Amino acid sequence: MCDKNKIMIGVRFLKPFDYRLLLIHIGLLGLALLFPSPLFGYIITGIILVTSYFYVKNGWLFLLVFFPLRPFLTEVNGGLLYLGDLIIILLFFMSLIYARPSFEHLRRNYLFSIFFILMLGIGFFSGLLTGISLVAGIFQIRAFLIMFLLIYIASAYPWEKRDIKATITVSLAVATLLSVHGLIEKISMRHWLLPETWENWNLAAANAMRIYGLIGNPNVLATYLIIVFFMSFYLKPDMIRWYKLLPVIRIVILGAFLLTYSRGTILAFGFGFLVFLFFQKKWRSIVPVFIYGIVAFALIYYPTVIAVDYIQEAGFFQEDTEKEKPESSELKKDTEENSSSKTKKQNNVFIERFQEMFSSATLQSSLEWGRLYVVFKGIEIFLDHPVIGTGFATYGDSATKSYPSPIYEEYGVPDNLYTDNQYIEILVETGVIGTVLFLTFLVFLIWKLFRYPPSLVRNLGLAMTAVMLVAGLFYNILEDKTFTLYYYLLIGYIISINSHKKLET
Repeated sequence: MCDKNKIMIGVRFLKPFDYRLLLIHIGLLGLALLFPSPLFGYIITGIILVTSYFYVKNGWLFLLVFFPLRPFLTEVNGGLLYLGDLIIILLFFMSLIYARPSFEHLRRNYLFSIFFILMLGIGFFSGLLTGISLVAGIFQIRAFLIMFLLIYIASAYPWEKRDIKATITVSLAVATLLSVHGLIEKISMRHWLLPETWENWNLAAANAMRIYGLIGNPNVLATYLIIVFFMSFYLKPDMIRWYKLLPVIRIVILGAFLLTYSRGTILAFGFGFLVFLFFQKKWRSIVPVFIYGIVAFALIYYPTVIAVDYIQEAGFFQEDTEKEKPESSELKKDTEENSSSKTKKQNNVFIERFQEMFSSATLQSSLEWGRLYVVFKGIEIFLDHPVIGTGFATYGDSATKSYPSPIYEEYGVPDNLYTDNQYIEILVETGVIGTVLFLTFLVFLIWKLFRYPPSLVRNLGLAMTAVMLVAGLFYNILEDKTFTLYYYLLIGYIISINSHKKLET
């Protein structure tokens, strides 16, 4: 690549973010929803990809809009399925051209990533030995690796303070949209503003009362909303004109977060917040967060569940529900008799979900078909394949949702199993060798963050890593594109400001 081309790429990296272009991109997504032909989706993908080549900042900021909405967008128009992946790949290769890193630069800044990539290699190779298809293996590699590339993109990128402001502003706009939509979803009892296939999901009683949102998953939605909530505290009065509206936005976002009833997310981010306070040494920061929590509970959470209770008692959506899911007279009678208890549970469900975590009934169901079942069954499989595991696309990862696992029949594993535990997934699929590589990756990453001079962003990196470590006990967190979008961008940003020293923290 000649120097002239490198200069041109550099000019595109330095070109300011343009809100008008972002609005055009959002408008194109709206057209894809109005005309849900996959071919039209492919055309729009091509247009956004080309403009992202000329406006790099708009490319990666568009990701902040696309990925939180991706499940909904791709459900309506399958032609948008690979839009985010293609933008990341484009930006990655442009980053390589722009930065032209030396071997010493790569070793100094990205040594930790070698262990992660080696772990992926073990999982892929082991899976092929077990009998997965090549496509299934690549699918799972993509699930882990595509967002990981954001570390290099963000670290090669010349950050400016206005880019941080744009990142938070765009995120707040999307989070507010998702929060308001989630409240409408809750109040309408999943009858409004959802794809028909989503409306007809057969949700368990414990999940039917939760907000799923346009992300299509209450835990992923909760993770996204709480990330954006904490990000908003970086904004100062002199940074945005609408600063006085920020408390209202935070309350709405936090209220929607509470209505996801996501216990794992609360535990993970609660621990991460404590880690942040420990390193930042500003324990009084807990006061505004606590106040926002109380206000959000009083003004958003409680009025919403009261409204839902009233709507249930009035039977506003009863006719629609009966048409969608015909009930026998006996079942209908049982439903009516238990309506008062269900209403009561609506108002107490937030507390009850934590009280039920360790109840005998919860533990029994978890052993029969739940998180404990997944762990014990995983250990059984691991003991038969301890060295390099059974490989990717074999046990409860993203690939097994789309491709058949070659070991499920042998071990009596249900086809729809999803581990919801990052550690047991890696242990089963990559064995001792892959697990050691993964733990080494984590140790090197944490050590790298520790070695940076104490600063706000370094402490945020340590806190988010703590969140990831805890969340991995409850979710396949490294396959959650919403969490990894922000986590990997943050890690890349920390590397960038410490290697280039271009931005004051």
